[in-house]
Amino acid sequence: MRSPRAERVRSRIRINWTWTQASKMSESPGYTVAPVLAEDHEEVMKLLKRTFFVDEPLNRTLGIYRSESESCPELEEFCSSSLHEGLSLKAVDGDGRIIAVLINETCPIRRAETSADPKFQKILYILARREEGTRLWEKFPKENKLVEVKVAATDARWRHRGIMNALVMETEKLLKGQGVRLMRLDTSSAYSAKSAERMGFECFYRVRYKDIQMDGQPLVVPELPHEYDCVFVKKLY
Repeated sequence: MRSPRAERVRSRIRINWTWTQASKMSESPGYTVAPVLAEDHEEVMKLLKRTFFVDEPLNRTLGIYRSESESCPELEEFCSSSLHEGLSLKAVDGDGRIIAVLINETCPIRRAETSADPKFQKILYILARREEGTRLWEKFPKENKLVEVKVAATDARWRHRGIMNALVMETEKLLKGQGVRLMRLDTSSAYSAKSAERMGFECFYRVRYKDIQMDGQPLVVPELPHEYDCVFVKKLY
């Protein structure tokens, strides 16, 4: 009978082997996919601040972050809290610069979050509506957790090259290797929703932003074509 310590070592070996295989298989013209490391934290956050913080439809509409002279501790914590869980991926160019990142997080099938920031409270209200709308704990009663694609960001100069699709595909391989059955992808962007459908994700929640209201008024209405808030889930096996 193997000791708990031996099992932990074997588990780390399996995970490291998976990352090695993923890196080998993900070499594409101009970039390579690899795991996010602890020393990547500052560079990843800089990438997020010039992309996700300002481009994501809800962040942009609410004006949560307009320039690097401002700060939103809640948004920064939201992005970085699971960055080094061991599931996040980066794309690196030939010069070693991080050009894209996919932050993945293990989370319970049912969750709740709070915030003191008035603007970020609106984001969390929308997230809460997603939970109640999908009711994934009822649709997958035998599961108690899943892995969610929490944040996706690509440098503007590297967009429309299939990098994010490659990161998602490598995440799927990693999760299958770890025995994770469900992968979740929430989309506030119409473009992300189309990508999710193309990659085989099933939509479990879809509602118009104008119908997400508080006190009789729409909470946040991003500019077109970002008309719907959606939750997608993919059964990996």
